[in-house]
Amino acid sequence: MPTATVRMGEDRQKSSLLVQFAPKYNFRGFFVAEFSKTELMQRTFSLALKGRGRTLPNPMVGAVLTKNGRIIAEGYHKGPGYPHAEIEAIGKAGKNAKGATLYVNLEPCCHFGRTGPCTEAITEAGIKRVVYAATDPNPLVKGRGAKILKKAGIEVTNGLLSTEAARLNEVYFGLLKNERPFVTLKLAQSLDGRIATIDGDSKWISGEKSRKFAHSLRAESGAVLVGMGTVRKDNPSLTVRHVRGKNPYRIIVSTSGDLPMNTRLISENQDLKTILATTHMSIPKSANSRFKKMTYWTLEKAANGEIDLADLLQKAKAFGIHSILVEGGAEIAASFLKDKLVDKLILITAPIIVGKGVDAIGDLGLKRIDQAITFKDSYRFQSGPDEVFVGYPEWSK
Repeated sequence: MPTATVRMGEDRQKSSLLVQFAPKYNFRGFFVAEFSKTELMQRTFSLALKGRGRTLPNPMVGAVLTKNGRIIAEGYHKGPGYPHAEIEAIGKAGKNAKGATLYVNLEPCCHFGRTGPCTEAITEAGIKRVVYAATDPNPLVKGRGAKILKKAGIEVTNGLLSTEAARLNEVYFGLLKNERPFVTLKLAQSLDGRIATIDGDSKWISGEKSRKFAHSLRAESGAVLVGMGTVRKDNPSLTVRHVRGKNPYRIIVSTSGDLPMNTRLISENQDLKTILATTHMSIPKSANSRFKKMTYWTLEKAANGEIDLADLLQKAKAFGIHSILVEGGAEIAASFLKDKLVDKLILITAPIIVGKGVDAIGDLGLKRIDQAITFKDSYRFQSGPDEVFVGYPEWSK
């Protein structure tokens, strides 16, 4: 995962959002003079990332308290029901929080949920200044938190690294803006754009480091989604194995609902997280116990006779799934792209050439080059021998 190098005393914006600002260090007691405002905000990003994969539907938030030229306390949100980052930092600082400056990557909340409003705790602690990066898109907050703090006589500054802060919480922002789960399409291909040989062999195209990275993506996702082609050819487990983390839900998209007898997603479904998304006509009527532990989503058909993916995403949202990692195959990838339902593409390219084989992405129906999908805010990094491209389609919000 790419990191940002931060130099003491230089006001440099080097965070691209998979930024990790020296999280292993204990910054408490450091002189603030050694850090710029940008670096202190980057520190909140690093703290926020400690909650990665555990905070949804809440955002990842980190907080830093400074006073008299020193960092006096830090905090981060560990997940729903736990104190928010600001509350944790204030609790650590105690009475010393009075007169302090608070740095936080997201606008402090001002409503009651599982915990009380952060604006109230900030005011009661006597904090004199709040610096936050991005405005919270939640309609219950969205500028109201800042207004409440200003009304209480607290100096409020916002906008520092706001773009990077939004990328940090891209799933949270996307969920609220699109009113559906955030969709990441992840593919591993050869230099010539193949995901398998002509006989269907695909183990392994990417290297060990990239496979570990792919498992970390699973651990951070609410669900992993594949089509029936992938189920038949690869018979995947779609579990988290090479890193620590919880198994996501596993969604099989199939118009037929006809699953092979040896499907691991059924036989290894001890955690009851396998979901078959199909039409009502395709749900197996068999009394076979192997199907009884599965969850079934009855979906609408699109005009082309395939499953309506927009309907699928609404079912996922209602089910409580906030992010989906689409792992293939080629036709599923093409369907999500054609419907403009991909928010983020992660393309792992291995330094090998396969020749004739299975394309990474199916037919998109494009006739001209100027119809090609383009990306914004893209970047690349090395993963062992592989190169990883990360990009956001122009249509993504």
